[in-house]
Amino acid sequence: MNAEAIDLKRFSVGIGQIAITADATSVLVAYGLGSCVGVSAYDPASKVAGMVHVLLPQSDSKGPNAKEPARFADMGVDLLIEELGRLGAPKRRLLIKIAGGAAVLGPANAEKFKIGARNVEAIKERLKSHGLWPAAEDVGGTRGRTLELHAVSGKTFVRAAASPATEL
Repeated sequence: MNAEAIDLKRFSVGIGQIAITADATSVLVAYGLGSCVGVSAYDPASKVAGMVHVLLPQSDSKGPNAKEPARFADMGVDLLIEELGRLGAPKRRLLIKIAGGAAVLGPANAEKFKIGARNVEAIKERLKSHGLWPAAEDVGGTRGRTLELHAVSGKTFVRAAASPATEL
């Protein structure tokens, strides 16, 4: 299928949101990934794509956080894998790519809180618990990013402000 011949529909995956699709015309996009991390997953066999936009590394699963599981690395990664599986994308076939985790709070706060680095670490730990590892990543640094996943091909792109998109 030629991607240029398709009318693509862009879906914004906001902070603490998850999106799953089997629609080849979909493009999932996580904008403004500063310390947040976008996790994209794609199954080339079933052509099912998904993305989660993680805000924080860990939830309090007993508290109000359970109502917004995609906000947290520990719950969001699990939810992404579970939902992809429901649409016919088993975790053994998933191609995972991640972007974000920057230190955007300024030098003093970046060293003190390390939210971006903690998010990346927590996501990798959750993936590892599922026997998965990112096939590609663009994480860290001090610049925000946008992550984009094309469901028709599984191609994943990352773009920093005022920069062209590059394929992960």
